[in-house]
Amino acid sequence: MAMTLHARQEAFEAKTRPLLDSLYRTALRMTHEPQAAEDLVQDTCLKAFRALHRYEAGTNYRAWIFKIMTNTCIDRRRARPEPLAMDLAEFPAGPGSGEAGSGGSQATGPGGAGTVLPFPGLSGSDPERDLQQKDFRTAALRSVEALPQELRIVVLLAIFEEFSYAEIAQVVGCPIGTVRSRLSRGRQALQRDLSRFARTDPGEASGVVKGTSQRRSAESARAENARAENARESD
Repeated sequence: MAMTLHARQEAFEAKTRPLLDSLYRTALRMTHEPQAAEDLVQDTCLKAFRALHRYEAGTNYRAWIFKIMTNTCIDRRRARPEPLAMDLAEFPAGPGSGEAGSGGSQATGPGGAGTVLPFPGLSGSDPERDLQQKDFRTAALRSVEALPQELRIVVLLAIFEEFSYAEIAQVVGCPIGTVRSRLSRGRQALQRDLSRFARTDPGEASGVVKGTSQRRSAESARAENARAENARESD
């Protein structure tokens, strides 16, 4: 039996309202402009409501509506490429933060367990440290913006919105192995761009940089242990 219009509206609102903040965050990172992000979310919601009869009950609604938004954004870019410009004051932090442009969140999805999102809060008590953190935020945003579109959307969903590999695969319409490959390439690109912050250690502890530093430290420790063991055997 088909739902009445009122029932459809209630069902749609119940499923969509909890996702609006996440949709807007991702839309802003896709469009780089607050008004464009709001328009994208509104367009996405309209398309999702009209297509609600095609949504299969019991499946992943979040991935379903994010796929609609991703495809809508791609269609818009093809029709009218938008400039890469972003106001940091308008840029919201990751999930779990209470203030735009501040705070950080621990990612537990394919972004990496313990990955710190690259938008640390500002202490207000250490101007030099705060300046370094602002520099890091600016560099991180530019690095994400500079990623090819196919890598950027995977990085946004994995690191910022904590989507699983399976959810990302559903959103972008590719195998999980391709998602893993794209995320790896995206994180490697961010590591290269942000490696100078790992050297200066201003306190951001970005996961993409931190992971590289930890792996290098582990490799160095293993090499040192091997050299010591060889020296003992020679004696």
